[in-house]
Amino acid sequence: MISPLHGKKSPFRLPSNVIYFHDWRYVNHGTFCWQDSEGNDYPLWGVDPIPPLGMKFVDMPLGIELAAQPARKTEPVLTPEKLEEPFVGDGCVMYDGGTYRLWYNGWPKEDFGTDRMNWENVPVRYAESDNGFDWRLPKLGLGAERRAGRADNIVYGGKAAEEPGCHGGCIFKDPSGPPAERYKMFFTGRPTATQRTEYLHQRPKDVDPAGGRALFGAVSPDGLRWTRLPDPLVLVNSDTQNTCEYDVNLGQYVAYTRSWFFERRTIGRMATEDFRQFPVHEEVFWPNAQMKPYELWYTSGKTLIPSTTDHHVMFPMRWTLTDDKFDFHLATSPDNVVWGFVPGGPVCEKGEPSDWNGGLVAPGNGMVNLPGDRIGLLLLGWGVPHKHPRRPPLGGMAWAVWPKGRLVALKAPVEGSFATWPVLFDGRTVHLNFKTTLTGFVKVEAAAADGKTLPGRSFDDCDPMSGDCMDQLVTWKGQSDLGHAENAPVILRFKLRSVELYSVEFKS
Repeated sequence: MISPLHGKKSPFRLPSNVIYFHDWRYVNHGTFCWQDSEGNDYPLWGVDPIPPLGMKFVDMPLGIELAAQPARKTEPVLTPEKLEEPFVGDGCVMYDGGTYRLWYNGWPKEDFGTDRMNWENVPVRYAESDNGFDWRLPKLGLGAERRAGRADNIVYGGKAAEEPGCHGGCIFKDPSGPPAERYKMFFTGRPTATQRTEYLHQRPKDVDPAGGRALFGAVSPDGLRWTRLPDPLVLVNSDTQNTCEYDVNLGQYVAYTRSWFFERRTIGRMATEDFRQFPVHEEVFWPNAQMKPYELWYTSGKTLIPSTTDHHVMFPMRWTLTDDKFDFHLATSPDNVVWGFVPGGPVCEKGEPSDWNGGLVAPGNGMVNLPGDRIGLLLLGWGVPHKHPRRPPLGGMAWAVWPKGRLVALKAPVEGSFATWPVLFDGRTVHLNFKTTLTGFVKVEAAAADGKTLPGRSFDDCDPMSGDCMDQLVTWKGQSDLGHAENAPVILRFKLRSVELYSVEFKS
């Protein structure tokens, strides 16, 4: 797919009124010109001898770099003991209507270790919390259980999923869907022979030749009562922990899947305007020449920064086969199409061998704001490596947490400077999320789209800022209003010393 931002020129509208420095999208790459000894621009073409010239930088970004910030892991907030299950698997979380809502997989006790224990028969269970840490299991009594046993919090599985099965479901809220389909589930199953025959007759080109699985969908008015869509969404061979969402900027359902390319595990992407019919995925990340030959990309962990529609992040999980190790990294996208990795290495690694997550860590589905000015990504941990023989109880869920907005730092270790492209936003004031050393500072200059500094908004007018601030109002001699014409684009220039700058937000 061609990016909707392809060829777009500044000024750039900020859909979420904030700049997170997850990549260089809003940072001007700068320019330069050749000048003679009197400071005059020298023409590119001519026949006269060339005099001594010097290069002049214009808004050139200098002394800065991007670095992904490592997560801090909390202790488990859900364990097999708390959930009364021998195994806790994939989880999908959202903050919805003032409540943290979690859908997770857990095998019935009576199935563990029997021939009924297969990935197509894992019930989807439901939990709620007021703070993201203390969870309750509602007694729903929806009758979704496949056999006798405690199943009060099962919302999908059993009879509702017997035909294709249900494996690794992703749940998301669809703002474009009708009330009866406000919530959607995206999961792996095995199509019946009849389903496969009918599909191949109707859609012979939308088939992944790699295997016999398919991706299915279900819809719900409330996330609890589900109706499976009758036909496969697409015949592709994908495993668990796929993600799906409705992208309000693209007007499409975008899914990230687990696929294979040259026999290696990869992360694929598919997009559609009709949730009932997806195309075959195309690779986004595959183990290229920069990786070791025994390393694979396993799952995506794709999500959005909370309260934004345009800051897309992904936590690709790397599987190192030589020691059966999982860790996950950070990739970002300005448009949900074009992706790149953020420098800085893994953002989350497994714990010590004796820890609850000493065997592996895996990213869950969904990032949310947490109490204490934090953002959190659900984390699954095991005490044994991925392919090690497993015995119950197994699995635990915790949070990978960062201070709010501090997923990536734009760092100026010594002296740095840069300018944004002209940007459009709602509001009149600028707020920064940053951290300096005792000798560091931040200064900001505001300019019009032509590059000319706005009156009274120069570096010399700016009140220097330092410390550890998550929401610092920028002022110029005590004045906070940017002073720009209403609805006019603005360029922000920065002077930095010993700073980590995380975001710029515009407010009224």
